[in-house]
Amino acid sequence: MDEYEISLPCTLGVTLCATGDKLIAVKKKSQEVFPISKIQSFKFAEPGFLSNGMISFKIAVSSDLVNIGFGVNVASGGEQYFCYTKENLDKARAINDYVTGYESRQASASAAQAVPSNTVVSVVDEIRGLKQLLDEGILTEAEFTAKKKQLLGI
Repeated sequence: MDEYEISLPCTLGVTLCATGDKLIAVKKKSQEVFPISKIQSFKFAEPGFLSNGMISFKIAVSSDLVNIGFGVNVASGGEQYFCYTKENLDKARAINDYVTGYESRQASASAAQAVPSNTVVSVVDEIRGLKQLLDEGILTEAEFTAKKKQLLGI
């Protein structure tokens, strides 16, 4: 399970893994994927003196209805429970931090991708510098126009 950022061994032969934008419950021959963006509620409980710790979360699955007969449909998915032992408390805390910090990581990534406002000023300054080179005869009109279009993304 090296491909996962965090792997938490849980009871009943399940491992809860965190990677990218999802949690994955890995069983012997199968896995179930839970997008973190679809988690409506998340609970983390540390182990007690005589009890295991637990991670539970509820997934938004309104579109995943299962017909159970007699015209009755129920939502699949719903609440997920994962119990872990005291030895894995650090990994459980890491999963908790991973999920609860997801929105702030997404916001940081979006902010990093946004174009800084000083970029606009530097493009304008660069075009002004190119215009000066044109006026001095260092650049041709075609070279100036081509570079200007490139800088403006036209």
